[in-house]
This record gives sequence, C-alpha cells and structure tokens, in this order.
Amino acid sequence: MLRFDFALKHVAGKSMGRADSLSRRVDWTEGVEKDNENQVMLKEEWLEVRAMEQLVEGPEEDIVKKIKETRDKDEEVIKTVEEMKKAGVKMLRNEEWQIEEELVLKEERVYVPKDEKLRLEIIRLHHDTPIAGHGGQWKTVELVTRNYWWSGVIKEVKRYVEGCDQCQRMKNRAEMPVGKLRPNQVPERPWQHISVDFITKLLVSKDYDSILVVCDRFLKMSHFVAMTEKTMAEELQDYSEIMCGSCMGCQRV
Repeated sequence: MLRFDFALKHVAGKSMGRADSLSRRVDWTEGVEKDNENQVMLKEEWLEVRAMEQLVEGPEEDIVKKIKETRDKDEEVIKTVEEMKKAGVKMLRNEEWQIEEELVLKEERVYVPKDEKLRLEIIRLHHDTPIAGHGGQWKTVELVTRNYWWSGVIKEVKRYVEGCDQCQRMKNRAEMPVGKLRPNQVPERPWQHISVDFITKLLVSKDYDSILVVCDRFLKMSHFVAMTEKTMAEELQDYSEIMCGSCMGCQRV
C-alpha cells in the first residue's frame, strides 16, 4: 500500500443506517453530541519531512556526501539551483523542487544526479543488504523512493533485480512448473511426420511474397511453394495434404 497515493476519509456512524443501529445503545447517546466532529490526531509539524533526518547513519552518510559532490555535474540540478537563487527562494514550482542542507529535493525526496555508479550503489544498498532481504522489484522501488528519486528509477531497479545473481539462484518462480519434454516420435516411413514453416517479407513476384516450406522428417526432403502472407489455415492444410499424398504415393510405388 505504501506505493499508492490514497486518503483516509471519516464516514459518520449515523450514515451506516440499520447496520449501525445494532451497535448503538440508547443509554450511550448522552454526552456524544460532538462525537463526529473532525479532530486533528497527527499535527502537520510532526509529519514534516526533512531529508537529513530521513537518512540513517552508516553507508547512507557516504552516499549523501557523494550526492553533494556530484550535484554540480548535473545540468538539470544546476539549472534548478540557479532558478532558485535568482528567485531568492528555497522552493520552486509549487514545492516540487527544494533545497535543504545543500541537497536538492524533488517532491521531498533527495534528487540523485546522473551518476550511474552512485545510483547503482543506492539500489544495491536497498536490495543486497541483509536488512533489505533481496526484495522484489516493487519492494526495492518502495525502499529506494522513500528517500531518493531520479528519472527512470523504476526501470533501473527492475533491471538490477532481474540481473541479481542471488535472486535468480535462490528465489522460487511464480510460474507454474514446466512439464516434461515430449519429443516427436521417430518416423518409420517417409512423410509420416512433417514440419511446416513460412518464409515471409520477401519481394513480391507474380503476386507472391512468401514461401511455404514443407519438410519430411524421415528423408529430410523439402518442398517449396510460392504463397502469400494472407494464406488462410484451410488453404495451408489443403496444400500440405496434396503434397504429402502425392509424395507418399510415389514412395509406395
């Protein structure tokens, strides 16, 4: 649920109708005239997001230092910082961009400059460490985007998780188990088993743009028939039966 944006809305008890009447006693109605008034349970200042307070001690302190060092190398960050300096503000574009303790924030998350090694290190920290537990794509995205953001973060996390050697070796797959291979029977006579394939996207010649290839698995004999890509399954069956019947007749003779 953490990766979805949703709002909690209070529904008055009296709107529940008959179902609510079963849970209310007559002698409990005294002193509850203001029971359904909105009350602030969590104050806004308690939920104020501060980038440095979100980051834990340890490896992430080094990451913050690297972000500050590489900030001056990212053109998008430089442009944003210059606009904010000219305007003399710490927030820009309806609080979309902010500057806090020399860090550029994008929607209250630390913006990571265009440094592939740095971004890879952040993903590794939120995926490979024992506390992260080699989570899947969306779990890793949720952990990374709690504090960090950059364009294309979901694609990079997906690519990293799919290429994680330990995940590929140890984790069970969600797909149904693959059944046993069932090889084709060994043919005992010519044209008992055939393979059919199309060669398409050829130059048009006499209204034909494809070649039908029919191959006998016993003799490895092949027949090539000029056709079109619009050939229907019924026509294909007719061609195959005619050729197989004529060839088998020759073999029997």
